[in-house]
Amino acid sequence: MAIKHIWLDFSETIAHINVTEHDKVKYETYASVVGKPVDEQLKKEFEKQYEQHHHSISDIFHSQGKPPGWWSSQLSAIEPSKLFMLADKDIPEILQKIKAHVPVSIFSNINLDTVLPAVGIDVEIFSHILSSGMVSRPKPALDGFYKIIELSGLKPEEILYVGDHVTKDIVPAKKVGLKAGIIWNSAEEADYSFSSFQDILDFVEN
Repeated sequence: MAIKHIWLDFSETIAHINVTEHDKVKYETYASVVGKPVDEQLKKEFEKQYEQHHHSISDIFHSQGKPPGWWSSQLSAIEPSKLFMLADKDIPEILQKIKAHVPVSIFSNINLDTVLPAVGIDVEIFSHILSSGMVSRPKPALDGFYKIIELSGLKPEEILYVGDHVTKDIVPAKKVGLKAGIIWNSAEEADYSFSSFQDILDFVEN
């Protein structure tokens, strides 16, 4: 069955994270929430939580009683260009070309209102921009993936969700019936593997 809508993850899919700056923010934020100093013990505690919550920082803070989208709001207070850079400089142009064939939308655990323009991507490319604050629980919970189906108005198998992470992206997308593609890597759990955004464009053109 033909793919009629493509949904994309953002972090490490469209843009890479400045690990040094991101680590500083996540540890300081976690320390503030749990009332402990930032030290090696806290960092180990955080990383253990990160594993337990399927590599979802949003889910860690949600488990600490913070509302959906809270972690995203913390990141939004930081200049986006300090945190993110495009994974490939040609992504904005390629997204426009993909949009000429099928609608393109985005689902991320962070708020992208200021981030997308900061990395040079026109928000008008996307039919829908879905963030964790718009659903009850962040990825890898299924809430947002069911919302993808609702917003698309299509059968799940007519929607392709593309992300970089098996646990946060591929597995939950498949659980709700979406087609799932992994980018920058390959995984047996995915329906498709893409080595670049050009591969996604080639896929929709063929």
